[in-house]
Amino acid sequence: MIYPKFFNNIWAASAFKGGIDRFSMITNTTHHVLNNRQWLHFMQSPTFEEKYFSAIILTGWSRFDHFMPLCDILPTAYPSLLYSLHILNTDQYLADKPFYDCETLMKSIGKYSQLCKLLPGISIFSSISSLFTVVSKIQNLLKLLYDTSPEYNRKHSFVRRYELDSQLTELKSFQNDLLSSKERLNHDLSNLYSKDIIDEWFDLYVIPIENQMYKAYIDFSPVFNITSWVRRPLI
Repeated sequence: MIYPKFFNNIWAASAFKGGIDRFSMITNTTHHVLNNRQWLHFMQSPTFEEKYFSAIILTGWSRFDHFMPLCDILPTAYPSLLYSLHILNTDQYLADKPFYDCETLMKSIGKYSQLCKLLPGISIFSSISSLFTVVSKIQNLLKLLYDTSPEYNRKHSFVRRYELDSQLTELKSFQNDLLSSKERLNHDLSNLYSKDIIDEWFDLYVIPIENQMYKAYIDFSPVFNITSWVRRPLI
């Protein structure tokens, strides 16, 4: 290290959230935990000059810069923060155990497990996790819809009706789940964030998937009443 030649005290700055994707709904806990573990192993290496080192600062941010969108808002990063603190204190990687057991992680860093209930906006983590699951299911179903019925087929209304009906019925169910998750999250966010932050977050992470679902209904509406099909070739 060249820094000891110029500084008597050195602080390392690692992260528990932010710094990966400019656009992310959920904090990547695994990435940050493994990165912090690498910091620990670096400090344990023979070449590390411990006498010049003071401490590690765990940092985190929710925008890459002033013009970037919101990413990794704090409540989604609680597991990453606690797990990073745990691994920096114990060097124990819980690969085969639940990442998000707040009580266990809190105890591992010498804190009372009851503090989990006092984390600001802790319910937001659960709400966003539920919403993330629903959005992922919708994205997968939309991909399946457009893969099995590409533009050529839709142009000629040459689509399996029974399959389409089943997929659109499932999409409608997911739409209801999305609405419920959205309402719950809006309530939870309002306990911690101002309206402008809430509106921006939903515009970034929910409105686009709602627009994609609306477009799917429009794209497939012409074939809803088709009951017979011509033989190939279709043109």
